[in-house]
Amino acid sequence: MPESEYDPDDALVPSTPAGYRDPTTFDYSMPALAVVGTALTVLGIFAFGAVLDFAQGSDVYDALFVFEELPDGGFVATLRAGLVFGITVAVVVVTVVAHELVHGIVYRRFGYDVSYGLVPSLGAAYAGAFHQFQRSEHVRYVGVAPLLVLDALFLILLFVPVPFVAFAAFVGLVFNTAGAAGDLYLLWFLSQLPEGTLLYDSDMRHSYVFKPASKSDSNSSSNAEP
Repeated sequence: MPESEYDPDDALVPSTPAGYRDPTTFDYSMPALAVVGTALTVLGIFAFGAVLDFAQGSDVYDALFVFEELPDGGFVATLRAGLVFGITVAVVVVTVVAHELVHGIVYRRFGYDVSYGLVPSLGAAYAGAFHQFQRSEHVRYVGVAPLLVLDALFLILLFVPVPFVAFAAFVGLVFNTAGAAGDLYLLWFLSQLPEGTLLYDSDMRHSYVFKPASKSDSNSSSNAEP
């Protein structure tokens, strides 16, 4: 793998490695992320909610609501809002941390140095391999790992016979799946690139794509006037 010649005093774009074309930029499409994230949230609520209902039955509703019978034979259900809010906030925090840790573990597995952090202006956390050339096939594994690993774990927890644990797993499933919108967008983007493509992240806002040079590129370069 090519070594990065990055220096903090240099420009954000590294020197193009031998055998590669000059870089193009990569940017996430915010409208696409909003659409995908919303769709995943809605689908997740219905799909994982159905699994939760199948796994827990009425027990989970008894845990989350206070039911009061009315004189006419009906009832009023009052959500235990404080409890639900507390569980949701705790699960969201844990899921964000776990999601980025899984990204980082896979990055480390491929030999990259990893940085973790928060970007309040973007409302995002990250695990990044900055100032290093990243093979696209490695990035695919990094991108999909949290969705597969954490969703599998949360799905198992849906069947734990403790309603509060099952509800927490449901929240984790919905949030982790919807939160993977950016990862899925990146996987779609990578699927259109040739094998051997390199990615390079200078920071959270500047990413570059280096595609392998083709034979025609080499011929054009060798035939060029000095």
